[in-house]
Formats: sequence, structure tokens, C-alpha cells
Amino acid sequence: MKQEDIDAYHLFIEGLSREEKLEHLKYLRELQKGKIQGPITGYASIDMPWLWATNEETDRDEIVPMTMWQVLKTNAQNYRGINALIYEGTEITYEKLIEEIEHVAKSFSKLGVRSGDNVIICMANTPEFVYAFYALIKIGAIPNLIEPRTNAKRILSYIEMAQAKYMIMIDKCYENMEKIRRESPLLKIVSVSPSASLKGIKKHLYNLTHKKVKSESIYIDYEDFYRMGNRWFTVGDFPYEKDRTTVVVYTSGTSGVPKGVCLRNETYNGQNLQIKYSGFFPKKGEIFLGNVPFFSAYGSSSGMHNALSNGVTIYLIPGPKLEKFPYYIKKSKATFVMGSPRHFEILDEYLMRHPHERLDYVKCLVSGGDKILEEHESHMNETFTSRGGPKIKKGLGSTENGGGFTTTSTDKDNKIGSVGIPLAQNIVRIVDPVTRRELPYGEVGEIEVSTITHANGYLHNLEETSKAYYQDETGRIWQRTKDLGYIDQDGALFFVNRISQAIMRPDGHTTPLLPIENAVAKSPYVHSCGAVGVRFDQNTAGELPMLFVRLNPDFDYDTAIRDIMRLIDEYIPPRERPNWIRVVDNMPYTLVEKVDYQALSKLAYEIGDFKEKVLDCRENAKVKRKIKKR
Repeated sequence: MKQEDIDAYHLFIEGLSREEKLEHLKYLRELQKGKIQGPITGYASIDMPWLWATNEETDRDEIVPMTMWQVLKTNAQNYRGINALIYEGTEITYEKLIEEIEHVAKSFSKLGVRSGDNVIICMANTPEFVYAFYALIKIGAIPNLIEPRTNAKRILSYIEMAQAKYMIMIDKCYENMEKIRRESPLLKIVSVSPSASLKGIKKHLYNLTHKKVKSESIYIDYEDFYRMGNRWFTVGDFPYEKDRTTVVVYTSGTSGVPKGVCLRNETYNGQNLQIKYSGFFPKKGEIFLGNVPFFSAYGSSSGMHNALSNGVTIYLIPGPKLEKFPYYIKKSKATFVMGSPRHFEILDEYLMRHPHERLDYVKCLVSGGDKILEEHESHMNETFTSRGGPKIKKGLGSTENGGGFTTTSTDKDNKIGSVGIPLAQNIVRIVDPVTRRELPYGEVGEIEVSTITHANGYLHNLEETSKAYYQDETGRIWQRTKDLGYIDQDGALFFVNRISQAIMRPDGHTTPLLPIENAVAKSPYVHSCGAVGVRFDQNTAGELPMLFVRLNPDFDYDTAIRDIMRLIDEYIPPRERPNWIRVVDNMPYTLVEKVDYQALSKLAYEIGDFKEKVLDCRENAKVKRKIKKR
């Protein structure tokens, strides 16, 4: 089938009325279920081969035209006595949650925050994150979400990009903020202790061992900030505006240039609509494990906002404690759990060591962020179901579409190796990365998605926005995911690899590699460099960064390494730094004079020594440790 024929088809469909489009979807669904006979083209954007798993209600449902705060406030009236949050033993009902958000909104208004202001939230999963997030949306300000472990220079770049004047942070960020606050445009920084919502002995013990950030200079302690709300009148709700940027989530991407993804109310409320039909739908009074960080789109959308919109209790985990994942599931008795593949590998390993542990109370386990190794997936499913739990659900998504655009909703599409079918009202297709021609079932190409949860693009960055999104002749918006995959005849999507130069760590954290190269290239001792991801343990999902460096001639080796380490410490956050540095005599290049990353990956496994942080791999150098090939 020619691309022009595919385009003509879409133009024809777009010209139909809403009811005619719904009738066409009904026809395709009956065709796939075998109720009627008709042609199958073999192209996903036309056949929509996933419709067999949906119904007419899925097609007709619409995103609620409300702000996220309005959705929460409206729905919370039905959940007043139910716990919204549980935090280290502190229980916060939906009634209390709404009161706290209303109060914090008054405090922000008294502080000087106005509608349209970008306000930085740099916090862990504590109740105060939730209060601040919805309070800012209530007054029309825009929460800008940053990971607390981000280094000072990158935080400064986010603040400057957002032109932010206000920030609320966890107090552990104080040292980083002291390095940059004089350079930043910030007027006020609200400092929150993780103990703010604790009670009794837990609060006392924490405060004994942690120094409090006092209200001085531009800093305001949270208690003083909170009291500001006592001296302010009631704040009205900012009205809903269609397609308005409501939240900005920051990602360094793969270009090395930090980007802020502009998400809409429709992004978050659209995820609510989609999750309703996904098989991952926690209900009133059930418990959701809040371990995925809320500063991510995945955590704040598929996790926090969906749970709180439906009367679910979130059991908050304030820090990424990977090894304690099984403990928190058991302690919370969570019915719905999200995590990365490594989370579920750890759960699998734990259950194998504890043969009497059960998962009867768990209804749904959802893995995202990276591909699960097929042999691990089979073993996990066997282990989890034998303990009374469910098979693991998978999905694929990105910050640019609010968290996820596919999931495994039924056993039929929960195929080993697949990431499921498109969520409700999404279309996924595979295209040739060069010609952009759509490819038929089974052929590997770049994954493109048209989703109701798409972002408005990147903050103040039209160039990067135009690379990530485009509008076709019908007016439909497509996202270029920079991921490789294929779709089978049942509509199941299989993720193969990333086109972009980024890796996923074993803990599910996306780590861009280009910023590492950019930082190290600043050294006068470095001739060239290249970073790749390596799976140092073939039994563990995820990769870690390895940096290859060719040094300039006439250098002092120890001095060069110290300078490289200095630059990495200065420019790269701890979680994204290379685990290994290898010095080579020659950097491999492709025929078009680009660093040959495939050759570097091959070399990484040929070296195979993952015990040494820095290893000199020059041909004429004396290497003390014998190198073994993997």
C-alpha cells in the first residue's frame, strides 16, 4: 500500500462526522472480532487492530473539561472520610487533603505567586508535594517538577528556563541551592522538612538528627509559610482553559539540552479516562503504592492524580528505596503497584527466598520505563501467580505524553515481550525513520503515537518541539518517540530499542549519555569521547553508563583523570554519572566520521572488567588486572 493511499484514507475519515467516525470504529471492531468479513490492509493506523479489546463506550467517552484541582475537589466530596494519603503512619483523609490544599493556596497567594507563574517544586513523595501541586493549579500557577537529587547547575538551568521567581523544595536541597541562589532569579524559596507531616516520636527523632533551614535571606521555613495562609482571604479557583499548559516536567532528553515538557489538564485527565479502560483502575478505598516519584509524569499522572481522582489511598514512599520494594508492598497491603522492571526483579527474588509469602491482596502490578527481559517476564508471571498475585502488566510511554500510551489490558495482548496495545483513543503506528513511510505489521521502525494526552511541546523551545511533534494533513498531532518497535496483527506493540542516545538504569531512571560527553569534552586533556550503556549483569534489566576517552598527547595521565572526574562531578547529577571510564588509544568512527557507538558497545563487553572504576585500555599501557572477555 502506498503512503499517498494511506494519507488519502485518513483525509477521508477526518471528513466524516463524529457519529460516522464512531460507526466506522464499530465496523473495524466487528471485523477484528470476526463478526463480519472485510479487508485487512496490514497497516495499524488504518486497521486499528487493537479495537477488539475495546467497546463503544471507550470510543464515546470524553475528557472532563475541568482543571485537575476541580476534578479532585469535586470527586473528593464522595470520599470525605476515606484516607487519601498515608505517610509514615500519618493518615490524611480526603476532607483534610482538600483543607490543606486550600490553605497552601492562600499561603502561595500571600507569598506573591500569581496565575501564570512558573513555580519550582523540588520535592520527594511527601504530603506537602501533593498540597503544593494542587494548590498551584488552583490559583492558576504552573508547577514545575524537578528531581531533588538534581545537581546545582542543572537546577539553575531549569529555574532560568522557567523564569521562575518562587520555589518550594525539600530541605535536603539546601546545599545545592546555596551554590546558585545568588545567580538565580528566585525571590523566595520555601523549605520543607520530610518530617513536616510526621507526628510524635518520629517527628522528634527526625528533627534531632537533621538541621532545619531557618527563615532567613530568601528562605522561608514551611511552618512560617503555612502561617501566611492564616492572614489571607479565601482564594478562588482559576477557571479551566482548554489546552492550557498546567504542569511542566523537566527532562534533559538526549540532546544534552535540558527541556521542560508542557503538560495540559487534558494530559492528566486524559490519563484518567484511559486508565479506566486499561485494566489498571484502582477503585474507592483501595491502596496504591506511591513509590514512583511524583516529580515524573508517570508518577504524578498515572499514579498520584489518577489515584486521588478515584478515592484511592496512596501509601507514600518518600525516597527511591529499591531494595525495600517488597517490604513496602507487604507493609502497605497495596492492591495496585507500579515500578520499573528492576523493582519486579527484586520482588521476584524476594519471593523465591521466602516461599511462604503471598500476594493474594495485590490486584495489579504494572511495569514501565524499560523493557523486561523475556525470560524474566515468564519467571515473574509464574512466581507472582503461584503466590496468588496477578501477571505483570507492561506499558510504554514518555514524559511527552504524560506517562504512558500503551498497556497490556488483557491476557491476549499481554504477550511475552510486548508492551501492550494503545490506551483508549490513541493511535500507534510504525514508520521508516528516514522516509517517514508507514510500515506494515511485523516490520521494525520508529514508533509514532497520536494521543489525547499529548504535551503542548517544550517550554520556550520551538526547535525541539518541532522535532518531537508534527501535525498531519488531517490536523492530527503525532509524536516521534525516537523508539524502535513493531506491531503485530493483534495490535500488540513490541519495543525493540531507543533511537536516541539514552539508557535506562536498572532502577528505571532514564540517563542521557550526551551530557556526559559534553561535560568531559570541556577538559583540555580530552581528544574525543563516547558514552554507551552496558548491561554489566546479564541477569539484571537496565544498563549503566560507560565512558570511553581518547586523551590528547603529551599529557600527565593522573592529572587528566582527575580533571575528567572534576568535570563529571560538576556537571553530571550523581545518578547519571558513568560507572566506568575506559581510556583508549583510538576512538572508533563510522564512515561519516561519527563516533561508532556500536563498536564502543562491543569493546565494552570485550573488556568485560566491571570491577575497576577507571581502567587504562591503551594498547601499550601496562594493565595490572588481567582482562577477561565476557
